[in-house]
Amino acid sequence: MRLIIGNKNYSSWSLRPWILLKHARIKFEEVRIPLFTNEGERMLDELCPAKQVPVLYDDRLVLWDSLAICEYIADKYPAKKLWPVDAVDRARARAMSAEMHSSFQALRNNMPMNCRREVKDFEPDLETEIDIDRIVQLFEQALLDSKGPWLFGHYTVADAMFAPVASRFKTYGVKAPHVTQRYFDKVLNDASMKQWYEEASHENEIIERAEIN
Repeated sequence: MRLIIGNKNYSSWSLRPWILLKHARIKFEEVRIPLFTNEGERMLDELCPAKQVPVLYDDRLVLWDSLAICEYIADKYPAKKLWPVDAVDRARARAMSAEMHSSFQALRNNMPMNCRREVKDFEPDLETEIDIDRIVQLFEQALLDSKGPWLFGHYTVADAMFAPVASRFKTYGVKAPHVTQRYFDKVLNDASMKQWYEEASHENEIIERAEIN
């Protein structure tokens, strides 16, 4: 199994399947593409059918969407229980994951993932505030119902899909209610996330549009 990812400092979509595989203790080969470079463009042409990361190669399968990759991993390794066991919780976890996949455009645009930065005095606009409030609403309800420590008790695809959100809240100094902040602290202090941050810190590429002043 081989996972093609982008820059760890910036690529939130790459983080999702990467951290799921790490949590599930599934061995995989990692190939990093330095995005927006000549070498990166060549690698995208060669390895990524949609010219985007991430991409998963598994025997003859080539899968090019982060949520589809996470779904495939969960299906291939059912013993890992990467979705909640309970049918109702599983449905809710899928809905949350799908919402993360398709929504929160203002947050994506105005709070791009940047593991190396801490932006001072960030003031989100109204649309970004609405996205922030919706994410907090989702987290508070899930954690209230599950009692934690992860969104649905044990680690699932939903936690992987929302992992970049914890990074974004940290980078831009966004305050969250106690329950959500405790969850973010767990995400950021997780060994896999620390590894991602450490490796991101050694990258030297700069993507200007992700460098919010």
